[in-house]
Amino acid sequence: MDILIRDPKFWTAVVLLLKVILFYVIPDFPPDIWTAIDAIIAVVIGALAGSSAKRVIAARRAAKG
Repeated sequence: MDILIRDPKFWTAVVLLLKVILFYVIPDFPPDIWTAIDAIIAVVIGALAGSSAKRVIAARRAAKG
């Protein structure tokens, strides 16, 4: 479970799942707020992708010596 909690892909999936559920439950939500939510999700995905890339680069550098 600890590995799953630390995985950025897991948190990306959780955030997107919450957005889908919110969209399904409240379909008449104001479009301006959806735009803001999409922007926040884009920032979250970008941060998680950056973190993942940083981890991969560090692992490759460690493997090279």
